[in-house]
Amino acid sequence: MALFGSLNALPLEELLQLLAHKEGALEIWNLKDIPATTVYLKPGYIRSIDQHGKPLEALAAKATLQALLQAREGSFEFLPGAKPKHKVRLNWPVGKVPLSTVTLQDELERYRPYFPPPKAIFKASAVAKKHLPEESFLAKSLPYLEKGVSAEGLSKALGLPLDLVRFHLFRLERKGLVQRTGQMESGRPGLLGQLLHGVKL
Repeated sequence: MALFGSLNALPLEELLQLLAHKEGALEIWNLKDIPATTVYLKPGYIRSIDQHGKPLEALAAKATLQALLQAREGSFEFLPGAKPKHKVRLNWPVGKVPLSTVTLQDELERYRPYFPPPKAIFKASAVAKKHLPEESFLAKSLPYLEKGVSAEGLSKALGLPLDLVRFHLFRLERKGLVQRTGQMESGRPGLLGQLLHGVKL
């Protein structure tokens, strides 16, 4: 039996609990700033998260899921038995999704004052490649970080929310895996760059 309604009346975290042991496609639309999204479920797991008919890779899927969990507006319909036509699988346990999302949101709020400026340029450090298995964000970002890129540039390139990218760069900088160049994206040096190069302020 199909299930439909709005996220105003039934938030996504409650909806996922309700559908935790079902198989099918949860279609969600009428969302502000989020394209229509399909969450494919199998008993106990999220199979994949699709937009525009294509599966999102893990980083983008996690960011989308976080945005959906915070959305309190939007329409949904659950289509029992529907399966994705592709072979991409996230296989995330449904029960852990709300908790991990709340944890991430708490961290974002806690560290937001320390996030780097959106236009500050970062480069990967010499040891960054050795940490690729642990840091999926770093793995996706490395081609850009090797040349030097800002949080704004990475946000556009990876299709991730700007604040999430700034949070990841903040964490990677603390681990010594990325470094600020002192430059800003506008082409003008930042304060650090000006001091390093003796530019008069």
